[in-house]
Amino acid sequence: MRTIPEGFLADFMALLEIPGVAAWEHSRSDLDRAAEWLRQRLEQAGLHARLLTELPCPAYVYAETEMRPERPTLLLYGHYDVQPANMSDGWTSDPFRPELRDARVYARGATDQKMNLLLPIFALAESDLSALPWNIKVFYEGEEEILSPNLDRALHRYRDLLCCDAVFSTDGWQSGADQGDLRLGLRGFCGLDVTVKGAAKDLHSGTFGGAVPNPAQALARALSSLHDEDGRIAVPGFMDGAATPTETERRVLREQPFDRTAWLARAGLTNAAVSPDLVIEEQTGLCPTIEIHALDAGHYAAGLRTIVPASASARLSCRLVPGQEPEAIAVLLKDFLDHTIPERFERRITVLPGKSNPYRVARDDPFQQFAAGVLSTVDGRPPRYSYSGGSIPMPGAIASTLGVSTIIFGFGLPDENMHGIDEFCRLTDIERGIAAWRVLLRSR
Repeated sequence: MRTIPEGFLADFMALLEIPGVAAWEHSRSDLDRAAEWLRQRLEQAGLHARLLTELPCPAYVYAETEMRPERPTLLLYGHYDVQPANMSDGWTSDPFRPELRDARVYARGATDQKMNLLLPIFALAESDLSALPWNIKVFYEGEEEILSPNLDRALHRYRDLLCCDAVFSTDGWQSGADQGDLRLGLRGFCGLDVTVKGAAKDLHSGTFGGAVPNPAQALARALSSLHDEDGRIAVPGFMDGAATPTETERRVLREQPFDRTAWLARAGLTNAAVSPDLVIEEQTGLCPTIEIHALDAGHYAAGLRTIVPASASARLSCRLVPGQEPEAIAVLLKDFLDHTIPERFERRITVLPGKSNPYRVARDDPFQQFAAGVLSTVDGRPPRYSYSGGSIPMPGAIASTLGVSTIIFGFGLPDENMHGIDEFCRLTDIERGIAAWRVLLRSR
């Protein structure tokens, strides 16, 4: 019988009330509070816990059981920072005042990923730690939502402390409520901000239009050159070295059911919006992208202002596959835009802090197989396998620094509005997740 541990919801609500938004400069004290809260909770669970504060960033929360050399070691990773959220975004209730409604907990960070942070802590708390077949280490960070800009430094600094046989990431999700889902890969990430400047101020388009350079037009033309008319990436050199989907990877995808109609409905698209020849799950999981996220020029919301704007800006990012290195791709894209924007415009192109390396783990990796057994026990049937289009900096960084694999082992569901308005998690997520962690910690 699946149950929610006593005290879980109270602790969950308390952690959700700590904003901890890494993207907000004024939120550092909240991140410090969240880190200390987790340290104390890990101590209560019976682990030796401390904060790692030597780097100029929110503290890393580290904890461990008694280390016994005859036992393999699992490192549990997660992040306690969350995405920004405000009532003015359209939330039904205060995003940092969690509410339980219709067997769901609504709050920023509910599914991504404070519920998942607590699951192994409670599973450890109710276990006889000396009898576990594993040594357990815990490593929680506070910058994942800004792409973990200090993670590489931290992994090198604490390399000996974090030595392990495998990593289980609580930062993850399942594709459905009744069948496990294990990721065989994540795409990498890099991003840029672009600003193009014209005159020193907005100018009347009747007086100056047609004679002065228009930065909005120049930026639009530069951005349109990133792709051809069919939406394929057109930046020279971008695809050099990029791994193409292998027959093994395609076979994995073919073996998994994919509901194209449901996917289109979730996206709010009609069949005509996506080519029938496009294999959606391959395109989103195994192929790189360049996406434009935001554009800003002029004053559209302020009524009809017939001006030539003084500047125009855009934010864009790339999702990357093996063979593409984030820093190199960012420089390539920066140089391309720099040469595409006409010389008469001043421009500022900035590579965003933080990156994520592409990551792959073999289906027959022994810890992946172990996780599959755990999920099969909990769900009563084998898990499916997938390649995620998302990016988590840690697995690629861990692979290059510690040389071990990472298993994505989280229990939120795709419709729970992570990063969005009215984020929530279901109580059934908690029940299923704690059941899985109980099996995982006590099995080998």
